[in-house]
Amino acid sequence: MNYAYYPGCSLESTSPDFHLSTQALIDFLELDIEEIPDWTCCGASAIHPDNKLLSCSLPALTLDAANQEGKDIMVQCPSCYAHLKEARHALRRKDQLTEDVLEVVGKEVESSLEIKHFSEILVHEIGLEKLQEKRVKSLEGLKIANYYGCVIVRPQKLMEYDDPENPMLMDQLVSLTGAESVDWPFKTKCCGASNSISRTDVVLDLTYEILRLAKQNGAEAISVLCPLCHINLDLRQKAIEKRYHEKFNLPIFYYTQLLGLSFGLEPKELALDRLFVSPFPLLKSKGIL
Repeated sequence: MNYAYYPGCSLESTSPDFHLSTQALIDFLELDIEEIPDWTCCGASAIHPDNKLLSCSLPALTLDAANQEGKDIMVQCPSCYAHLKEARHALRRKDQLTEDVLEVVGKEVESSLEIKHFSEILVHEIGLEKLQEKRVKSLEGLKIANYYGCVIVRPQKLMEYDDPENPMLMDQLVSLTGAESVDWPFKTKCCGASNSISRTDVVLDLTYEILRLAKQNGAEAISVLCPLCHINLDLRQKAIEKRYHEKFNLPIFYYTQLLGLSFGLEPKELALDRLFVSPFPLLKSKGIL
């Protein structure tokens, strides 16, 4: 295993709970994964709709930085994951865009680097069996809806993450904690992402349906792997409840936080105190804390 960790802007700004819980797992599992020094923003979500050249050039700088370390890239944010893969694809095409990107970057950039989501590394490289051996606490009795969002699975040929309609990697990771992964139809529905600023009404509508379907299918909490999805489901949950006159009170965990709990890590290490919908009443009611 030889990966350089690219946290991206979200994990080091609006989603430090994801960053902290990720680092806690890296340390606990003693993985040889270190943050890329002097990494560059990937350009999401402001640049990629308007400037193809810049949206490929910015992540190309990160590809080059990882290559200088002699490592492939590990990433958590689906948007970063997508833009890094898109930049790598642009470099491999050997067309005018490739030439323009290299001119902006100012050097040749290695395009053979692997780009893996942390969940892929956990499942495919460490393995569920070895992770299961690390479990010291069961989350049995906790019913979780695993919500992947729309970015990480589409377009399938570029992302190559998992089944675009019914991804299972997070389900597998959450299930090994002892929690029950509920079957529900909105795993990859869009939450509205960054439209929460420009079209808050649309995002509230979309996110309401996600929360409603999760609860309708028996979920007591939701697990996510996207910072934007987390913001819309967690931060905006009170606004959604007020708008639709419906109470959800569904804690929104990052999958790393659930794994960390099962490994016996402390809630503070996993930044559980940073969630807007407190998970502590639910976890205490299940005897987990």
